[in-house]
Amino acid sequence: MLITHHFCEGAGAYLGQRQSHQPRRGSTEQLNSPIEESAEIANAALNSHPWGPVIVNRPARLERRRLKVVAFNACGGRSLEKISERLRRPPLSYPDIVLLSEMDWRMRRSGRRETAADLAADLGMSFAYIGELGVPRNGANPSSFIGSAMLSNWPLSEVRVLPFQKTLPPRLLRLVGTSAGLAAKITVNRRRLALGVAHLNRRWNPGERALQLGHFLDGFPSAIPGILGGDFNTTTIQLSSATSFIKAMALTLMRPARFRYPQQWEPLFERLREAGFDTRGANVSGAATFTPYRLVPTVLRPKLDWLAVRGLKPVAGSAAVIAARTSAFGPRFSDHDFIMCEVEVCELG
Repeated sequence: MLITHHFCEGAGAYLGQRQSHQPRRGSTEQLNSPIEESAEIANAALNSHPWGPVIVNRPARLERRRLKVVAFNACGGRSLEKISERLRRPPLSYPDIVLLSEMDWRMRRSGRRETAADLAADLGMSFAYIGELGVPRNGANPSSFIGSAMLSNWPLSEVRVLPFQKTLPPRLLRLVGTSAGLAAKITVNRRRLALGVAHLNRRWNPGERALQLGHFLDGFPSAIPGILGGDFNTTTIQLSSATSFIKAMALTLMRPARFRYPQQWEPLFERLREAGFDTRGANVSGAATFTPYRLVPTVLRPKLDWLAVRGLKPVAGSAAVIAARTSAFGPRFSDHDFIMCEVEVCELG
């Protein structure tokens, strides 16, 4: 397996030296594997974030008209083998694009693994990862991170890190860095598509989440079809204190539908519409995607995770919510569920 590494300025510094394999900057190495892959840090990363992304590109898969898209909050990626197993089995069945929130990079809770890199290698996909928030270590640059990732069956180009507003909620002040989304382009059926993943903050109010998404969309590639997904945390309220959590529980009991149909209370959906994105057809209407505890009835669970498309047609009936467990009675490996849909990408004439 021939791997060529090129690093965006600053990417190696903030992500630390790759545990599994880290050649010198710009070097090549021959590895023992029957599969030839190429890996490179994107040649056009537009980064106003303190640290650049890590990107590894592998050869493109065969072209196809329908793309299966999945979004998932991986809860750090602590159960990486279970996540990989679930992505291989129906109905997910080796998706073409995976948009991941809350992915760890060398965090203690996930066994110091580089979760996005390991999952992408296991599935044979290209990936991009941004460590948004780092854990400081005695004044030195952090080497462990929480961030977002995208996996693709086609090489990623023009990768962009799109920071949100810089203010962090009090709970996250111990971390360094800036919350951010990730965007990139791929070419499928000779058509350019834009991909994006964003993890919005549940501790902010709906207006601030709309502001976050607005910052993201300002830098998102325009004028071409796009797919956007992630944990938008559409709680319809601000969850920043014990009082707000009590309010949320009361609202859940009195108006449970509010949390499964949050569009009326979350202006971020208007930001999506203004940017040409549509969530209809790409999501199961009213289906919850978050399970705080398994004993909580489905009707009381909120819908926090979303897919949105622009200039593409979701395949009717393809949207689904898949539980984050490997069997019907097995334990959950994330409090979020997988969401998926298929989109049609016709070849240019």
